[in-house]
Amino acid sequence: MKRTLLAAALLTVSLQAASTDMTVDGSYYSFWHPTGPAIGYGFAGFVTRQPNPSVPDMSTFTVGAQINAGNVAGVNQGVWGIATEAWAYPGSRSPLFGIEATSINMEPSNRQTKVAFYATFKNRPDDAYNLVPTDPMNVDSQGLRIDSQPGTGFERGIAFGPSALSPSPARAIPAAIDFSDMTLATVQKADLIRFPDGCSVIYLGHGQLGTRCDKGQ
Repeated sequence: MKRTLLAAALLTVSLQAASTDMTVDGSYYSFWHPTGPAIGYGFAGFVTRQPNPSVPDMSTFTVGAQINAGNVAGVNQGVWGIATEAWAYPGSRSPLFGIEATSINMEPSNRQTKVAFYATFKNRPDDAYNLVPTDPMNVDSQGLRIDSQPGTGFERGIAFGPSALSPSPARAIPAAIDFSDMTLATVQKADLIRFPDGCSVIYLGHGQLGTRCDKGQ
């Protein structure tokens, strides 16, 4: 069976209201070359949970896709949970977006958290959430890293679009960077911005910023 036909079959199954589980044992590859005016999807799916009075609110999750990768003891290799790339080949003048993470809220009375990109660090499975290890195991952990190949780099590291920030019914003033969920003591112990010479920008409290230089740390 051609890979394009298999991809189409997977999409058809994912869109059925009463779909069944499908298991692919081993690697799965799909290659196709769209030319029409419609969006060219390599894979598409939509999971829509329906009401069930027997399921309490905030007791489960609805997940569009779960993708995991892991190495067992004795295997020392890089692990990428997911890798996405957007390419413009020579001769193509296309805008590129490596990944789009979006939260869509269509209910005005919804006051629950809405997060487009959620970066978390863990040192144990979720079913061991309350079993806190004595070692945080977080050496060289990074919530977000911006990098590039040698010889090039981003023109701007972080850029806010024209409509990136907006007030809400709960907060009249939006924040570009928000530390307010953290304790003041934790913020004051942290380096807000750290420079290659060992100096950092810190928060002194009462709206005051300061600097400290701890070379070698």
